[in-house]
Amino acid sequence: MFLGTMEDAILFPIFVRQRRSKTRFKVGYINNKGEGVIDPIFDYGTRFYEGLAAVEVRGRWGVINASGEFVIQPKPWSYLRFRDGLASVSVKDKWGIVDRTGSFVLQPKYDYLGPLREGFSLFKVGDFRVPGRYGFVDQKGVELTPAVFHNAYGFSEGLAAAKVGNLWGYVDPSGVFKITPRFSGTRQVAGRIEDTKSGYFVNGLAPVCSGGDYRFIDTTGAFAFDGGFHEANSFCEGRAVVKVNKHCGFIDTKGNPVIECRFNLARDFSEGLARVQEKAPQIGFSPPTRVH
Repeated sequence: MFLGTMEDAILFPIFVRQRRSKTRFKVGYINNKGEGVIDPIFDYGTRFYEGLAAVEVRGRWGVINASGEFVIQPKPWSYLRFRDGLASVSVKDKWGIVDRTGSFVLQPKYDYLGPLREGFSLFKVGDFRVPGRYGFVDQKGVELTPAVFHNAYGFSEGLAAAKVGNLWGYVDPSGVFKITPRFSGTRQVAGRIEDTKSGYFVNGLAPVCSGGDYRFIDTTGAFAFDGGFHEANSFCEGRAVVKVNKHCGFIDTKGNPVIECRFNLARDFSEGLARVQEKAPQIGFSPPTRVH
């Protein structure tokens, strides 16, 4: 039985292997001290958002609170991630929005519906078999823009990245481009063409691709500082993951390196910590481990 108190506000999912199996595991939750809080009894589980986490039980997704109690019983729909008390969810390949009780506030009708960000969800018309188009809708089903963009991301700091043709720009809540589409939608890497992304604005900065490298712009669309990166994430807690010469590190909001690029893998900071990997995983066979 896991120990821990329900006053522990920060919980993280852990994957516990079942007996000696290398493929079967269960998910439980620990706090930021490494103490077990919720027993590993779920088939899968997400991080906590707004005090709730989505967990899978026998192919169905439900929602638990920090006590491990179900606030939404498992149902045959996709996992849920709450933002401002609402979550987008897929039912029979159509997406809608539910509240914290699991009741629909927007009935499923879209081919895809992203999480609510600043009052709007990104929606898609067209399934995976055909190129789709993207637009934005509020929780009541009122569309800010019709599905006219070739790609898009959710709103952050009043702006949302939207792609027209092969160029990225940023629209405001009226649906008008505040930053004209001019950032690369594709680039050539090692002889192949790959899609690029334009990230969320955080601390007034967002990563975009220009000239084959990722750089950061401010809310006017001007480059914030010199220097480019092979990859770059949006800022989290004043730090952004960047990749230079196949290694990852972190910069501050002025573009200064604060943790050198020495990791093979790095993830965003959360609650003052970031997951990193210093060495590439090794693939091979090892002798069985004796269990005492």
